[in-house]
Formats: sequence, C-alpha cells, structure tokens
Amino acid sequence: MTISSLDYAIVGIYLAGMIGLGYYLYRKAPTFEEYLIAGRSMTTPILVCTLASTYYGLDVLFGTSEVGFNEGVVAFFGYSNLSLGIYLFAALALAKRLRQAKFTSLPDILERHYGRPSGIVGALASIVYSLPALSLFALGRICHVMFGMDAMLGALILGLVALAYTLLGGLWAVAITDTVQFVLMCLTLAIGIPLLMSEMGGFDAVAQHAPDGYFDWFGGMPIWLMIAYAATGISILVDPGFYQRMFAAADYRQARNAMLISLLVWVAYDWLVTAGGMLAATGVSTGVLPADLHSNDALLSAVTLALPVGLVGIFLAGVLATAMSTIDSYTLVAGANVSYDLWRPLARPNATDRELVRATKIGVVLAWALGYALAFLFDRLMALWVFTATALTSTVLVPIFLGLYWKGRKTVMAGVLSCVAGLGSVIVYYLGVQQLGVANEVYGTYIWTFTLAGESFELWQEYALFFSLPVSLIGFLIGNRIGPPHIQSLPPGASDIENSPTEAVA
Repeated sequence: MTISSLDYAIVGIYLAGMIGLGYYLYRKAPTFEEYLIAGRSMTTPILVCTLASTYYGLDVLFGTSEVGFNEGVVAFFGYSNLSLGIYLFAALALAKRLRQAKFTSLPDILERHYGRPSGIVGALASIVYSLPALSLFALGRICHVMFGMDAMLGALILGLVALAYTLLGGLWAVAITDTVQFVLMCLTLAIGIPLLMSEMGGFDAVAQHAPDGYFDWFGGMPIWLMIAYAATGISILVDPGFYQRMFAAADYRQARNAMLISLLVWVAYDWLVTAGGMLAATGVSTGVLPADLHSNDALLSAVTLALPVGLVGIFLAGVLATAMSTIDSYTLVAGANVSYDLWRPLARPNATDRELVRATKIGVVLAWALGYALAFLFDRLMALWVFTATALTSTVLVPIFLGLYWKGRKTVMAGVLSCVAGLGSVIVYYLGVQQLGVANEVYGTYIWTFTLAGESFELWQEYALFFSLPVSLIGFLIGNRIGPPHIQSLPPGASDIENSPTEAVA
C-alpha cells in the first residue's frame, strides 16, 4: 500500500501540532484539582469533544469494524446499541449524583462508602482498566499496515507523543487536544466511508458476497458471545474516564447535556464503522483487498484504498487522533489512581498540591509503560477490551452502585469482599478456561467444551462477567454481615445502634 509524501507530511504536522498544543497549555505549578479535573470548570462544548473522542477510540474503530467484518450488522444492532442505551442511562441517572457529590476519582466513591481498603482495591482495578494497552496495540497495527514499521516500535514512537502532551498540561491539555482530534475523527469517517461504499459498489455488492446471517440483526455469532460483547457496555457505569469528566463539569447539567449530544455522534460513528467493516469484507471477497487481510486491519486498509492523495493523510491523522484521545485520557486517570488513591493515603496523607501533581505525572509514565507491556499479549482487540472491561466491572460495579443508591447498612467488609471476590473470580475464570479449553483463532479466545448430564456446553473466556458479577454481589452480602457499618455510609443523624446488624437487611 503506497502512501504519498503529502500524506506523510499531513501526519507529521498533526503529531507536531499535538505536542505544540500541550506545550502551549503547560503551566508550571497547577493545583492538583486543575491538573486532574480542570478545576471543575468544563462546559458542554468542551465536554462533548472530550467525551466523544475519548470513548470512541481505536477499540471501537477497529473492534467494532472487526465484528462488522466477520459477522455483519450484528456489530451495530447486537453490540453497539446496548452500549448506547447504557450511555443514555448514565447521562440521565448517574451524571447528577456523581457531580453533586464532588468526588475526585472513582476509588474516592468506594473509600467514602466503605473505607480505605475498598478504595485501594478499586484503585488497582481502575489502573488495570485505564492502562492504554488497547490504543497502543492499535497504534502498532496502524504503523505495521500503513508504514511498514514494526508494530511495537510504531506504538512506542507514536504513543510517546500522547504521553508528552498529557504530562505537560493535564486534563486541560487532554481536553483541548481531544477537541482537535474529535473534528479529525468525525471528518475522516464522514468522508472515507461514503467513498469506500462507492469503491466497493455499495450494499448491493455486500449482499451479493455476504455469508448467511450477515444482514440479520443478531447475525450468526453465538448468542451468548454477542451478549457478552454487549455486556461490556456496562463498564461505562464505572468507567474512570467518564467519572473524571463528570467531576470536571461546571455543573451536572453541563455533564448531562454533553452526554446526550455525544450520543448522537456515537450512533453515527458506530454505524459508519460497522458499514466500513462490512464493505472491507466485500473487498476481500471480490479480490480488491488481500485474501489474508487481518480483521483488525480491514477498515484501515479499505478506507485508505478508497481515498485520494491528501485525504489519506487526513484519514491517518484522524485514526491516530482516535488512539491518542484515549491514551491521554486514561493514562491521566491511572496516574491519579497511583498518586491520589494509593500513594497519598498509604504513604503521604498530607501531600501538597505540588507533590500530588508530581506523583501523578510519575503515575502517568508508569501507566503508559505498563500499558505498552500489556498491549501485545493479545492477538485481537475485542479479546483485550472484553478482559479489561470485565475486570473493572466485576470489581467495582456492585459496591459503587449499592454505595450510591442503597441507603441501608454498609460495612467495611462489604466493600472489600465485593471488590476482591469480583476481581478474583475474573482471574480464576480466565485462567481456568485457558487451561481447560482450546484456542479459537477466529475470535482470538479460548473455549472450554464440556459435557453435563449428556448435554454439551461451551464456556468462552468472554463469559466471565456472567459469573463474576453474581460473585461480587454475594461477597457484598456476606461482608455486610461482618462488623459495624462504615461511619461515612450512615445517613445523616443515624447511629451504629440504629443500623445494627440485627436490624439491617443484608
């Protein structure tokens, strides 16, 4: 695949511009609140840009197009729609409660309701989820496919650009660069997919070469796998990047309105990406694209084939923008988990703002390095995304929602056992299926097939959430019978006697 000098120049200008913006926004001594959550002053327009670009990174661009390439319209109707419904719930039901409580981080919620041990476990889960492995993996694929560069080297070089401006400017640098990236992201897909459709002969051509079930809403994908993919959308309800934007909003109405506007962008984006994957599959069937094209590379290869010189460079810059808008956001969140949620309570409870900002920057570098190390351990984006989303959701969803919405008794052990049981069950499940099952090259996963009462059953690694969430709830119920209620979880004016174990509903 040939890329012109003009296209390379456009990509180079984009990368230089991102570092330049970070330097422009650099402030030598911001307060910790300014660095992490922009002084709680973000308004709807900037929130729309940073939300839309952060949550629709390369995991969606490549992951959803991968499902569209392999399975058809189920990528939109069976996978994306549930996620969009959860986003809507978060906008209407969660944004107000989060913003008005004035938390600083996701583990902050756990610590307030259950004490420090739960906050620490939640911080560890948030760090794992926020490691930029997905986007660094995808950056490597881009460099390999488009530039002929070793994937690990490409991810290293381009990932360092996002790291640089994040370190310089904190959340304001992330938000402003996200705004530029948001425009590029939308512009390139809006131009690229229609041109690709024209190149491939439209959906009539797709229909002629599509396998059975390609246009069925729920496709030919195993039903439980489709539900497992869709269930990863639950992670938005405990997504630390989403929480950070809610905490950074000037008020909850700004946060709610930004989420609702972003939903419209995400619906269009999901459909364009799904269509792009399906059109790329048609290109493979008709010989326009290589027969051995990797499903992760399908959309990238197909769109660049359809675009003229100059627009290819803009498209590649938009793809890079999609990755970097996710890398910067989540490394900042993970860095704050290291400094504010781990280092501060455990080692430096009286840390100054300057010390917290410095520790956060160290945490950002650490998170980036760990994400880079993890990025190339998985072969498929969807497999990596499902694992990280499952680990976070299983650890913190139950205790956070019971903390926010349930007024009853809550003990320290309820939070600890819920978090530990949820996370532990995910690890045990993944390792168990990997040891007992066999590798599936089509989906990049492991499947354990066993017989029970004469019936054959399959357990995929992606099914972990079906077991881990109930285990987390059981851990909460057991832990809630141990010890007195956590004092900060009591309603105003309540006492330990009024919430004694004999009167509490576990």
